[in-house]
Amino acid sequence: MAIVFATAARYVKTNGASYAYTTAAFGERIGIYVGVTHAITASIAWGVLASLFASTLLEVLFPDEAWAAATELFSIKTLTFLLFTGVLLAINLFGNRVVRWANGISTLGKVFALSLFIAGGLWIVVTHHVNNYATSASAVEVGKSTVASLTLATIAALYAFTGFESIANAAEEMDTPDETLPRAIPVAILGVGTIYVLAVVVAMLLGAEKVAASHYTVQLAAAIGSDTFRTVIIAGALVSMFGINVAASFGAPRLWTALSDRGVLPIRLSSKNRYGVPMLAFGITASLALAFPLALRFDSLNLTGLAVIARFIQFIIVPIALMALALDRTQKHTAVKRNVFTDKVLPIVAVALSVALAVSFDYRTIFLTPHGGANYFSIVLVVITFVVVPAIAYLHYYLRPQRMSGH
Repeated sequence: MAIVFATAARYVKTNGASYAYTTAAFGERIGIYVGVTHAITASIAWGVLASLFASTLLEVLFPDEAWAAATELFSIKTLTFLLFTGVLLAINLFGNRVVRWANGISTLGKVFALSLFIAGGLWIVVTHHVNNYATSASAVEVGKSTVASLTLATIAALYAFTGFESIANAAEEMDTPDETLPRAIPVAILGVGTIYVLAVVVAMLLGAEKVAASHYTVQLAAAIGSDTFRTVIIAGALVSMFGINVAASFGAPRLWTALSDRGVLPIRLSSKNRYGVPMLAFGITASLALAFPLALRFDSLNLTGLAVIARFIQFIIVPIALMALALDRTQKHTAVKRNVFTDKVLPIVAVALSVALAVSFDYRTIFLTPHGGANYFSIVLVVITFVVVPAIAYLHYYLRPQRMSGH
């Protein structure tokens, strides 16, 4: 899928990533829906990240307190979640410099924690000849997995790589994006993939059963026997989560303003306060970010599943758009070198896999409560965000005065 997005970047140099690719291939009718749902998805993704940070922070500060793990609507976790959203708003008010600073600290914290975990873990494995994966009973019970659980596991793994679909959001601000993006996206995926695979392999060798049985957000830490080592890893994870949330709180509202600037949504969404923050767009983003974790009672597995499933609109349409762009022989795309594998074979495989995962996903986890009743809050949210909001965008775009007057 990452290669599909990278290949599409060869044909389209404008901002918007999936919105830009779809609009270039099929026009605004389909592009608007992809663009609006992309903005919604980014808002949901921020909510997932913020809820994970709140859960992890409470786990670290109050590890043995039942009230810290409570997931009711009116709970300490909800209050922490709301306060953290307020902190992110305050950070955004200080401008881009603080956001860049937070991102830099986050990156350093993440790299340090992961590098320490991988290096320290490998040293223990090699010097002490540790291999708990081979002796783990739970590790060989793969045959008991159902299609639904395998799908959820795959989607949870895909969540680790989300972000490649947004790298081209600011393509116009890049030097020769049609050359750099097709290289940058696969390299980023390769780098992230290598680190993740090493981290998971080390964790499973150190303690497969402990990792699999852990209910904490930072599951890899369960494999570590040393309290000090474990604390450092969790602290690194918290720093990383904090920085990612700062980036998400900055980037997600800009997707709404980008649609507003193009006339798809009301121009008021682009209005900024004296600090340069698009407050209305931030408010919409924060509302969606808060609503979904509350609706799903902070269930991290289902929230990550929702964050990925919501992207499948892009994951299905963009490969089809790529095939359409590859078939376009007009002057705009004549200079692009075609490749049968990346322009036809991979998009077909990507669509097939995306449809299969989307169909296999157990949507009951989103639309039903843990007790089996209908989760009306979640159902209403999904209808509003994926039907009502896009419908409003279409009405605004096609009924606006400029189009009515023929301009």
